[in-house]
Amino acid sequence: MKRLLIFTLVVLLFMPVTFSYTEEVSIEDIAKDFIDLLAHEKFAEAVKLFTGKLTKDLPENALASIWKSLTATLGKFNNIIDIKTPEIQFYKIVILTCDFELGTLKLQISFDGSKMAGLYFSKPQLKAVYMLPSYIVPDSYTEVELTIQSNGWSLPATLTLPRADRPCPVVVLVHGSGPQDRDETIGPNKPFKDIALGLASRGIAVLRYEKRTRKYGDKALVKGFTVNEETIEDTLSAINLLYQRDDIDKDKIFLLGHSLGGMLAPRIAEKTDKLRGIVIMAGTFNDLLELILKQIIYSASLDNDITEEEKGQIEDIKRQIDLIRSRKVGEDECILGAPGSYWMDLIEYKPLVILKKIDVPVLILYGDRDFQVPIDDFSLWKEELKDKDQISFKLYKGLNHLFIFGEGKSTIAEYNKSGNVSKEVIEDIANWILSIQS
Repeated sequence: MKRLLIFTLVVLLFMPVTFSYTEEVSIEDIAKDFIDLLAHEKFAEAVKLFTGKLTKDLPENALASIWKSLTATLGKFNNIIDIKTPEIQFYKIVILTCDFELGTLKLQISFDGSKMAGLYFSKPQLKAVYMLPSYIVPDSYTEVELTIQSNGWSLPATLTLPRADRPCPVVVLVHGSGPQDRDETIGPNKPFKDIALGLASRGIAVLRYEKRTRKYGDKALVKGFTVNEETIEDTLSAINLLYQRDDIDKDKIFLLGHSLGGMLAPRIAEKTDKLRGIVIMAGTFNDLLELILKQIIYSASLDNDITEEEKGQIEDIKRQIDLIRSRKVGEDECILGAPGSYWMDLIEYKPLVILKKIDVPVLILYGDRDFQVPIDDFSLWKEELKDKDQISFKLYKGLNHLFIFGEGKSTIAEYNKSGNVSKEVIEDIANWILSIQS
């Protein structure tokens, strides 16, 4: 079922839902039983394993939609191929690796006694293989493994360096929503790896790193969690790390943000004087709440038949959005997959206001088949920023949210096919960066 797969990716994969645990119980068999119930689509019985709070956050119909969306992507469930029970501070956790016909999925369950109190579906890993883009020049670069130290967090990173005899311009890549890895892996696709290797083949260094929520999971969810802790602090630390390196041109440090990263790029640029320019790829200046609703409605309407169940799910999302907008959500209350503190911060953020004030060149790129951040956003960017001479725009025909080519209506299913970021996009970014003087 395709209906709420976008919701799964953008929201439920955006933040693990976890709660405190104190009582010692045997939990592995409960976790296995839960998977068995999902596999047999016994969702009413499955939610009986939940605490009352989790049942409220993830009712039967929502659980059913998520599971059916996952099987639509991954095919038939086969079996559990690995099970781990680590202790994370005072949480009891079971991590199950589930094998499906077309890929694998990790499912993390936190327990309160013998009841499931938190549920986190990781990003599906498809069995298709990543393809190196044809436009890279393998002997033109090298890769160095680094560690970004950011306010007590250590983040593994890769610096892709051109083979050059002088300091290079450099780009820091900023992820979209969710606990992304350094390559921004989605199915068999790795858009950040494409960008890194493509730009390095053209004389531009690129730094990409594991997102804090990817590396640390629940531990990253500090009290008052916002995009500052999720993204901004770590990006600023990455910029400062590059500024110390002799092989980097300190006057040519750029930021490239994709999706949520593009939305946050102005906010990051406002906080540092070390950036020479920013690239926004598929970034919205509307808040994520509006985007989530658009994605869900788009997904449900693809077959021109929005069922009563889907209408109910859409209304439930609208209700949660209204609660957030009315600021009737507690700081630590989990809603739409994230704490209230996260949403309270984001609904106050106005990217356009900041972008109109900052004084660095900006390149804004969109694909015309992007259903996650629709083309309307690109038109609004152009209209609102038409008087800013330092801002350039480009719209690409046939490219989706990952800037990979496709045909017809874009859907989440095409992310399961191997592809690469368009060569034209790589060349446009490289040429724009190299055209900017120190």
